[in-house]
Amino acid sequence: MATNSGAVNRSDLVVSLGGTFKGLDSTIVAKITYSYYFLRKYELLEIIAKPYYTRVRLSEYQDPTWKGDLEQYYEKITC
Repeated sequence: MATNSGAVNRSDLVVSLGGTFKGLDSTIVAKITYSYYFLRKYELLEIIAKPYYTRVRLSEYQDPTWKGDLEQYYEKITC
């Protein structure tokens, strides 16, 4: 999408970050292309970080019916 809109040039190297509402835990380096050529020209160059397992066992992992308060994961921003 960034290449299609002109924000990033084709064949530029980009770092892509991913994760959940609790934090980023996966990172890749890729050479991007236009969406039309994605399956032919996209190159995944490196996987920098990918968690093998969750080290912290939070209550939502232990109990699949957990409906807890997510506010504890967010920091309050004060200006």
